[in-house]
Parts: sequence; structure tokens; C-alpha cells
Amino acid sequence: MAFYIKIQKAFEDDAIARYVFESDQSRKGLFELNKKTGEISLIEPMPNDEQSNCFNRAATKIMREWREGRLPEMTEWAS
Repeated sequence: MAFYIKIQKAFEDDAIARYVFESDQSRKGLFELNKKTGEISLIEPMPNDEQSNCFNRAATKIMREWREGRLPEMTEWAS
């Protein structure tokens, strides 16, 4: 199964960064990254993402960026 997920920063302060993730069918969800620990928490699940496929891919992408010292304004996952 192919995936395209747009990931856009919605909010950032000293402690957290929140990201909206959107599928190619315009479904959206929201997650939060703890900038100190790297812990990611799902805030608002994406509709019809019962298996969390889109969330897991978006979170993985942002986790990789965070480990490299970056928190992009926008990125994407495509597979």
C-alpha cells in the first residue's frame, strides 16, 4: 500500500512542537513532540486511521528529524 502524508508544524514553544499530519485523502490528525525527551503523543487521531499507519509514519519522520537536530516547518512521508 502506498502512502503520502504531509506533515506541517502547527505550534512550537520551548517545550513542545505540534504537527498536523494529512493524508492524500485530506484526512488530518495532530500529534505533539516533547522537544527534550523526543516522546511523541497523539493528540487528535486521523479519521479512519484505525491501525495508526499514517500517525506512525508521520511520527517516525519527525522523530528522525528531531534526532538530527531539526524540527521542520513542513515535510512529508512518501512510500
